[in-house]
Amino acid sequence: MATRHEQKEQEYKNTERTFVDGILLEPTTKPRGATNMKFSIIFPTRDRLALVSELLRSIRKNTAYIEDVEVLIAVDSDDIKSYDGIRHLCCPFVKVYQVPRSLNFSRDYYSYLAKLSSGNWIITANDDCVFETPNWDVLAYDVLKDKPGVIYGWIQDGIDGYRAQGHGNYCCFPLQGRAGYEALGYIFPSRVPTWGADIWAKNLYDQVDSVVELPITLRHYCHHNKTREQDEISKRIAMNQVPFDMRPNYDEVNRLLAVLRKEMSRV
Repeated sequence: MATRHEQKEQEYKNTERTFVDGILLEPTTKPRGATNMKFSIIFPTRDRLALVSELLRSIRKNTAYIEDVEVLIAVDSDDIKSYDGIRHLCCPFVKVYQVPRSLNFSRDYYSYLAKLSSGNWIITANDDCVFETPNWDVLAYDVLKDKPGVIYGWIQDGIDGYRAQGHGNYCCFPLQGRAGYEALGYIFPSRVPTWGADIWAKNLYDQVDSVVELPITLRHYCHHNKTREQDEISKRIAMNQVPFDMRPNYDEVNRLLAVLRKEMSRV
């Protein structure tokens, strides 16, 4: 008997698909009736329209139920080329927002977009990654559906060599449950403005013992794994680091524990 994953693969292959400029527009499946938004994918971008196009193409190609996925993108208000370019890609599952340029990515891009999102689970991506796993949403949902709302999903990103240098077992593009985000009031803390926020997230959810590995890959094309050279944006981020502490604080841990205890009491 075919597994759910195998059924979805066959369903995807048998579906008529319409492409415009390489972007798939029509739903991969017939509507299943009223459903809650399951996954929100959020990320900022600037001057990387080609990379964003590849990322959106990979999402559209490898998502089984695109009606259950939303992509929210923050673009600097002075980057009109990227803003107009993304809108002209004609992706109905994408929402793009103009925001003031900032060096605090955690507060002014990621947490800003998380507040506007509606998915049960939030994936904090970058514009220089692609979704490699076919039917990633089905695979992730099968793992997450019985997990608590306070959850961290570890996603393979292709930088194992970089992690092996002593940077810890974090992942670049973690998934966080909405219950955890709402308990904290942010997806990443403003005190960790750019690099290191993903490490903070893994440290936090390790402390509340709510980490699960997801069988999906978001491949990171970056200088860490030598798949892409540093560009102006990555250099700007690297040059604007400030001292910060990636350890979660007492209040953050206890906010998540409080929600977990409430969820356990209802079981």
